[in-house]
Amino acid sequence: MRILVVLALVASFVFSAITNFVGLGYDDLNIKSTTVCPVKGVTLEKNRDFIGVVLYTDGAYEIASSPKYTFQTSFVAIKEGKTVKDIFLTDYKTKKLINAKDAYYVFGSTLMSVGGDDIIPFISENDANEFFAKNKGKKIFRIDRMNENFINYLDMR
Repeated sequence: MRILVVLALVASFVFSAITNFVGLGYDDLNIKSTTVCPVKGVTLEKNRDFIGVVLYTDGAYEIASSPKYTFQTSFVAIKEGKTVKDIFLTDYKTKKLINAKDAYYVFGSTLMSVGGDDIIPFISENDANEFFAKNKGKKIFRIDRMNENFINYLDMR
């Protein structure tokens, strides 16, 4: 009986660790050095400051090399019939994952990700404003602006 209780506790811990990426950094994810972005095809290790995670309702997840490519990964998955549970992005200041729904996105700055123009996410509005001023940002957006048309626009610039 004790073994079953211990196994249940371990299983619930593992499941909860997989379904909540908030606060994790690149090193916490144990990403293999050969893992590549599903959109750009570049290794994630070389782009660690920009990675994002798309979590599906079945517990599976994919990791992309930038915020823009994380959203693109989610759009492709939805078209393939997968259900996205959450999206997590690396806060540029803290280098920890945050929920994309809570982020402030700096658009049009001088900082580029591996894919060129991108949106730079922050959990703190103050951090976003500070970055915006220092890096010539054009606008700060919230999650409602992160639709397929906008993300495709970033990829074309």
